[in-house]
Amino acid sequence: MTHVLTRTVLLTLFAAGALVYGGRNDSAEAANALKSGPSSKVILEVINRHFTVGKKIRSVYLRVSSDGTAECHTEKYWDEPDIVKTKVLAREDLERLRVLLEQPELLSVKHRYERMYPVIDSWMEWNIKLHHAGEAQIIEVAGFSPSAAKGRNQPYPDVLVKLGCSIWKLRSEVYGDQQAARAVHSEECNAALGVH
Repeated sequence: MTHVLTRTVLLTLFAAGALVYGGRNDSAEAANALKSGPSSKVILEVINRHFTVGKKIRSVYLRVSSDGTAECHTEKYWDEPDIVKTKVLAREDLERLRVLLEQPELLSVKHRYERMYPVIDSWMEWNIKLHHAGEAQIIEVAGFSPSAAKGRNQPYPDVLVKLGCSIWKLRSEVYGDQQAARAVHSEECNAALGVH
């Protein structure tokens, strides 16, 4: 009886702790979104979700505000400390992103794209939130990989490749993320971003 009671108390404490931690984390993310200034609005937000061993670990992969402030957090694989890096984008880079986000073709992409390659126990997904004239559009991409999609004869729409490669490019420039830097120099990204 004591064993069952102890187990119940521990499970209750664990659940309460998870709720408190989750609420604190969401509050911190909301506070960070407001740091850019009261008149600045988030125009692009990419939340990375790492699925591993029955866990879903969220991190802010990229957040860009209308004033050009770009913010990236640690890409979480487990319980790494959350390091936040920010940068004000050059006017040309912000304008290039705005033009991309206003492409009418973006409105016709699917809500979700599945992985195009096999995994054993761990994968990443992007939850991309775009703001069009006051309305939010959400695109979920599991394991963004233009080359794998093309290899399976299910290529992403060109505008999604350009968006994903732009996300990698900005992440690389703001956070110094080497994985994103390698990916943005792929053949598909060079073609999508007009790099020769």
